[in-house]
Amino acid sequence: MSAQMPSIPWHKPRKADPRQPLSRSLIVETAVRVLDAEGLAGVTMRRIAQELGTGPASLYAHVANKEELFDLMLERVVSEIRLPLRPEPERWKEQITEICFEAQRVLTAHRDVSLVSLGSIPVGESQLRITEFLLDLLLQVGLPPQVAAWALDALGQIIDTDAYEASVYTDRMARGTDLGAYFDQLRGYLDDLPTDRFPTIQRLAGTMMTGDGDQRYAFKIEVFLRGVESYLPANAPAPAVAAEPGPGPASDGPAWHGPSGGADGTGS
Repeated sequence: MSAQMPSIPWHKPRKADPRQPLSRSLIVETAVRVLDAEGLAGVTMRRIAQELGTGPASLYAHVANKEELFDLMLERVVSEIRLPLRPEPERWKEQITEICFEAQRVLTAHRDVSLVSLGSIPVGESQLRITEFLLDLLLQVGLPPQVAAWALDALGQIIDTDAYEASVYTDRMARGTDLGAYFDQLRGYLDDLPTDRFPTIQRLAGTMMTGDGDQRYAFKIEVFLRGVESYLPANAPAPAVAAEPGPGPASDGPAWHGPSGGADGTGS
């Protein structure tokens, strides 16, 4: 075998080709990295191709268009959401609250991906496993099927909108906004409102601004679940009394698990 030639000193060194064989999984993982760094607006076919050292046209052999890429990205992100090992009807409200906080943890870790979720119907395997779990839990509690189905749709909107709002505040902080100073200014503004025109707002300004994000999120979920509970038939068995959950998730113990499918969430 011939010895390798040395590099010509006055020529630009040739870089090793960093490209990997393209696959849908690689494209999706790259897109999620761009999402985490730049937000959803930064995810374009051209941008992903640039990261992969190829041209946009080569991506279309694996992904039909940007809309499909967004769907695959959402499925990949949702694959990180852990679920309890089994439904526990005796503590259904606590269990749903824990799942909501787990979903919030994952979605807010990936910028504004919740915008994709808001505009889509869950059909991916990782999304359907969550739907299956929650529907089963609500039916075991005794909710009528139609109520369970619509309640699940509404619960998804609560999770998505809260996660998106969190991403907005995260972006503001990244741009240098001091949120503490902003809320101090907001409180002062509300206190200075004309009493003759806005007496109730002025009087309750402090009350309206009390509580952190987790406390407010837990309250939204609790109000929602109390409403759902009102649809239980009169003869439905009463669930056992369980300890009230804290404002955060309870998903770190051995009773929780991740998705049963592939870790990339793309099915490839």
